[in-house]
Amino acid sequence: MSTILVDTVTGKTTATSVTMPTTTKIGATAIVSASAGSATIIAEGGTTTTNIQQGLAKAWTTFNGTGTIATTDSHNIASLTDTATGVYRTNFTNDMGNAEHADAFAYREGTGASGTDINRVINYNRVDQAAGFTSLTTQTDGVTPLDVARIAVMTFGDLA
Repeated sequence: MSTILVDTVTGKTTATSVTMPTTTKIGATAIVSASAGSATIIAEGGTTTTNIQQGLAKAWTTFNGTGTIATTDSHNIASLTDTATGVYRTNFTNDMGNAEHADAFAYREGTGASGTDINRVINYNRVDQAAGFTSLTTQTDGVTPLDVARIAVMTFGDLA
């Protein structure tokens, strides 16, 4: 086996484009190019594949109940709209391909390390969702809107 040791690889036709075989191994992990802009990777069990693009969150953020995005980090979130008590809309920097994206939510009530154990519900506002945003409501027992201490939103789907 031969070893090539270089600092930079430059494409022959275009400096920024290097063509790799359809199946390329990085160490023992095989990456398969399924089509333009799509790749799969062999999953943990060694036989099942996972599509890399489909399996990644396309947007996520955390924010507090007053509608302030956490300053630590977020991804693909342009802004947050706090429309009323416990009612929020996360606006994407880059839109999803359509309104059929999947969203997951979590929250913590209270300010302690583990929060407090209070029954709260996050309502997914499916009717108020589009390619450019998703909406949610935090409520007490699914009835009364309420601002909670910390909310996390994750969005999965195809980018436009």
